[in-house]
Amino acid sequence: MDSVWIVHINGKKSNPITSQINWIDVMPQVSEEHKIKVRQTILEAAMKTFAKTGYSQTRMDDVAKAAGVSKGTPYLYFPTKEDLFFAICKDNQKNLIITREGLFAKRQNLATDLGIFYDVLVGKTQQTERIWLEGLAESARNPRLKQTIIKYREELVVLITEFLKQIRKDTGFFKDQNDLVLIAKGMIALYNGLTLMRVVGKNDETLRSVWIKTMKSIFEGSEN
Repeated sequence: MDSVWIVHINGKKSNPITSQINWIDVMPQVSEEHKIKVRQTILEAAMKTFAKTGYSQTRMDDVAKAAGVSKGTPYLYFPTKEDLFFAICKDNQKNLIITREGLFAKRQNLATDLGIFYDVLVGKTQQTERIWLEGLAESARNPRLKQTIIKYREELVVLITEFLKQIRKDTGFFKDQNDLVLIAKGMIALYNGLTLMRVVGKNDETLRSVWIKTMKSIFEGSEN
């Protein structure tokens, strides 16, 4: 008589010939903490790989190798390379949610606060600015990436607009009739332009001065 193997599932004996095994019960469970850690590892590896070899030349396999995970693991978190790029942008966007405590609280400190604001922006975006600029260039040839960048930009406009609304509430800058969405788009365009000049080697103190003077004119001009 052939032997019948008995396996244990959730502490109970089961005959594999006559019973259906729920393999989910016997697979190891992965904690949310572990998933978050792996996701962050993949993002950091992607940023380094994009910066080293360029967005267009980077494969998901390259990201997996740099992250020290199996080739299939990145796809569990980011189905496409465009999704991975968007996730990097979103993480960068989270960094832009700046605590306003002490900033733009007094109208007479406008120039100083704008300078601090610029310094914080540069500090939080410097690691990804080259990737962002390359993504913009690549989007002209990649429709999916173009849609990813458009989506990110729309969300960023909403974020900056809410920031401006709070400034209006606290300081009185910007009248009700001022189009804050338009101002937000202008701020983003200005910063992107300054980022490009910084990447190609323009003196950052000069760029900082351009930011302060331009934004000061926008703030003060909104009262006319």
